[in-house]
Amino acid sequence: MNISDLSLVRRTLLATTFEQLRTLLQHTISIDSPRSWEGQECGSIDSQTFLFTETSFRTKRSRKPLPLRFVLAVSSKFSALLVGESCPEDPTNRMYVGLTFDPKEIAAFLQPDNSLWGNKPLAEDLRAKILATLQPNDPIVASEFALQLAEVLTEGNNQAGMGVDCQPVVEKALSLHVEQERLLERVTAQTRECVELPTLISSIIDRLQRFLDLDRLAVYQFDRLAWDSASDKNTAPGRNCMTYEARISDEIPSLLSSNTDDEWHFLSQHRDRYEKGKSLVLNDVAKARSLSAVYRRQLRNARVRSQLVVPIQVRNLLWGLLVAHQCDRVRTWQPRECEFLEHIAEHLGVAVHQAQLYSELQQQKQTLEQRVSNRTRDLRAALAAAQAASQTRTEFLATVSHELRTPLTCIIGMSATLLRWSFGHLTPKQREYIQTIYNSGEHLMVLINDLLDLSKIESGKMVLEISDFSLTQLARQMFQMTIDRAAVNGVRLELDLCLNTNGDRFRADRNRVSQILFNLLSNAIKFTATGGQAVLRIYRKAGYAIFEVEDTGIGIPKEQQSLLFETFRQLESTYTRKYGGTGLGLALTKQLVELHGGSIEVESQVGVGSKFIVRLPSQPEVLKPPPPPEADRSNSRVADSASAAPQGHIVLIADCEEEATSICDLLTTAGYHAIWMLEGSTALETIELLNPVAAIVDRRLAEMDGCELISTLRRSPATQSLKILLMTEKGTPEILEQCRASGANECLSRPMQPEQFLDKIVALIAQKS
Repeated sequence: MNISDLSLVRRTLLATTFEQLRTLLQHTISIDSPRSWEGQECGSIDSQTFLFTETSFRTKRSRKPLPLRFVLAVSSKFSALLVGESCPEDPTNRMYVGLTFDPKEIAAFLQPDNSLWGNKPLAEDLRAKILATLQPNDPIVASEFALQLAEVLTEGNNQAGMGVDCQPVVEKALSLHVEQERLLERVTAQTRECVELPTLISSIIDRLQRFLDLDRLAVYQFDRLAWDSASDKNTAPGRNCMTYEARISDEIPSLLSSNTDDEWHFLSQHRDRYEKGKSLVLNDVAKARSLSAVYRRQLRNARVRSQLVVPIQVRNLLWGLLVAHQCDRVRTWQPRECEFLEHIAEHLGVAVHQAQLYSELQQQKQTLEQRVSNRTRDLRAALAAAQAASQTRTEFLATVSHELRTPLTCIIGMSATLLRWSFGHLTPKQREYIQTIYNSGEHLMVLINDLLDLSKIESGKMVLEISDFSLTQLARQMFQMTIDRAAVNGVRLELDLCLNTNGDRFRADRNRVSQILFNLLSNAIKFTATGGQAVLRIYRKAGYAIFEVEDTGIGIPKEQQSLLFETFRQLESTYTRKYGGTGLGLALTKQLVELHGGSIEVESQVGVGSKFIVRLPSQPEVLKPPPPPEADRSNSRVADSASAAPQGHIVLIADCEEEATSICDLLTTAGYHAIWMLEGSTALETIELLNPVAAIVDRRLAEMDGCELISTLRRSPATQSLKILLMTEKGTPEILEQCRASGANECLSRPMQPEQFLDKIVALIAQKS
C-alpha cells in the first residue's frame, strides 16, 4: 500500500517537517490523556486514548524498510491520521505527506485488509474500541492544533523554499478545515443564545452558502402535523414547502417564489432514506437514473446540476431537509462537505427542538397568565359583589333598626309609664307582666342599638365623643350594672382596680368604653357556670389603659379563637341554643376598640376559662372643654321621679303620625291632656286659646321649620313666656345652640327615650317663668 491508495489530501514536505508533525500530533493527543506519552510509540494508553505508528506492527526480525510511515492518534476529543511516503526523486530529504481528521477515513484505515498490519494485525477487540471512540473533533482542540500546524508548515516552507508544488492545495484544505470549525462554533454559540428560530436558520443558511461556495442552499420543511406523528397519527398531513433560501446571486431562480406543495413533493421520494438519517448525494443530476421524471424535470427547471440533500431530524423524527444546489457546473461532493452539512443539520435539529420547547413554554405561560387573569377578574367580581352585598346588608340593618326603634320606643315608654303612674291597684302578676314587657323592650333596644352602631362603623359614620373621665368611677358603674345579672346566674363578680391617683383620669369616648366593658362582662357572666367567678381588672401602662375581663367559664378552643370577632359568628350552634346571642357583641367590641386605636386579644383554655385583654390609648386633648362627669346610676331605670307631675294641657305640633301617637300616649299615661296639631300655621291661635303649660315642637315640619315656628311664638305677647321643647334629629352642640337661639327652653334629640322624654317634660314645667 502507498499513499495514493488512501483518499487523503497530500503535499510534498521536508522529512524534518514530517517529523515535526509526528511530534505535534503526539503532543496534542497527550493533552487528552491522563498519562504521559513521552517516548510512547504505540498501543492503548487508557480506555479512550490510542496512538499507533508504523513500528507498532513491525516484528523484531524484520529489517525491511516500511513502505509508509504514519501516526494514528485517536481519543474522545481529537483524532487524526498522518501518513508519509518517501519521494522517489529525493527519498532522503522529501516526503509525500497526507493528513486527515475525518472519522470515516480513519475507520477505513483501520480495516483488517490494510497491508500495513503485515504479520502483526490489529486485534479485533482493540479495533472495536478504537472505532467506538472515534468522534468529530472538539472545536477548541482542533483549532489549537490547526494553529500549531500552520506554524510548522510555514517554517517548513521557509526551509524548503516557495517552490513546493502542492502548497496552495494543502493550505486551502487546512484553511477550509479551520473555517469549518469556526462556523460550527458560531452555530453552536447562536443555538445556546436562544436566538429566534427564523433568524437563526437564515443566518446559518447565508453563512453556509458563502462558505461552501454554493449557488443555492435551501431548507425544505415538512409540516409539523405531518412529521410529528407521535402527537396524533390520525391528523391529516399539512403543507410541505421551502421555508428558507440563500442564493449566490439573483440570476439563480428562487425556489420560494414557486413555493407549493405539489411542486416539491418529489423530495419525499427518498423519505425512507432521510428518516434513517442518510443523505442523498447527486454529483451529476443528468446521470441520476434513479430519479423520477418529475424529480428530474423540477431540478432542470431550477437549473440544478448537482444536488446534496441532508436530513434534519428533531427527536429522531424527520423535520426537514437541507438542500444544496450547484447550478453553474457539475460538482463532485467531497465526503468532508457531506459530513460538515450533516453536523450543521444536527445543530439545526437541536435549534428547532429548543424553539419548540420555548414555544410550548410560552404557550403554557400564556395559558397560565390567562387563567390567572380570569381568576383575578372572577375574584374581583366576587369581591365587588360581596362588598355590594355587605353595603346592602349594612343599609338594610340601619333602615330596619330605625323602623324598629319607633314602635319599640312606644312599648318601652308605655310600659315604663304604667309602672310609674298606675290608675288603680295593680296585682303582683300584672306588675310582673308590665315589668317583663319593659325588660324585653330594653333588651330589644340594646340589640337594635348594636345593629345601628355596627352599620355606622362599617359605613365610616361613627364619630367618637372624647371626654375626660374617671376609670375608677367607670369601673364601679359597670360593676353595679352587671352585679345583679351575675347574682342571678350564681357567678361571683369581682373588681380589681390597680390605679393610683395620677392614673385615674383617662381620655376616650366614655359611652363606647362602657359599651366595650359591658359586652365583655355580659359574656363572662353568660358563659360561666354557677359557682364560677368573673373579674374586671383595670390598670395603666405606658399611656394605655388596660382592661382585663377574666372568667372561669367554658373556655374557647384554640382553632376557633380567630372566629370570635367576626360579625354574626357563633362558634357552635349549641352555644346559640344554650346561651343565646346574635354574634354581634364581640364583633362590635373589636371595632370600637380599633376605632380608639387600641387592640383586643384573648387567652383561653377549654374547661378552664378565658381572659380578654383590651388596650386603649389615651386620646389627645381637644380645644372644647370636657363635659361634666356623669354621675353614677344604678341599673334600675324605672325610678318613681315624677309622682308630683302637675296636670295641664300640652300642645304637640308634629306631622309624623306614629311618633305623635306615641308621645300623646306617654303624656296621657303621665296624666297630661295632650293636644296634637299637624300644622304650625294654625298653632298660634290654638295655643292662645288653650293656654297650655308647655308646647312640644318638631323641627322637621313639612310646611315650615320648627325654629321658625318658635320664633313666631316668641314674638306674640300671649305666648312669649310659653315653655317650649324642641325635638331635633341630631344633638350636636351647633344644632342645640341654634335651637336655643330660636327661643326653645329645652331640646331633645332623636332617638327619643321615654324616660328621658318624661324627665325633660317634668323639668321643663318645673322651671320658673
